[in-house]
Amino acid sequence: MNDTELASHEWWERYKETVNEDPEMRVRGHDKFDANFYVEIGDERFLIQMDGGRVRDVIPNPSLNHWWEFGVEGSREAWEEFVQEIPPAHNNEIIASDYRTKIKNEEGHLELTGNNKKVFQNLRPFQRSLDLMRVAHNTG
Repeated sequence: MNDTELASHEWWERYKETVNEDPEMRVRGHDKFDANFYVEIGDERFLIQMDGGRVRDVIPNPSLNHWWEFGVEGSREAWEEFVQEIPPAHNNEIIASDYRTKIKNEEGHLELTGNNKKVFQNLRPFQRSLDLMRVAHNTG
């Protein structure tokens, strides 16, 4: 595990590098992953701008001038569990976590928001981009 705090500027720089160098993001049509999405970690929101399966930019506290198609929200604790090298069950991938939040009404999990059609059209690269948060967090 690295010493960089989750969602710090340095952390996002490591994340961006991890995604942009990942060979899996370049296969199976991920080069067409251009959907912008946000990640909400507690009270902080970060816009992830994707361009051809690569992170173009991470914008903290996006304004009304920015756009996104979907997002993932959760408490800082839920995100800290998600990025663990071996996360607990149901906080290890977004669909299971969202199911626990929306269907089971459980707290402490991540929740998808926004355009569900866009989420599922981009599920593989979106899921991979989230999994790479774990890689970025635990290397360095």
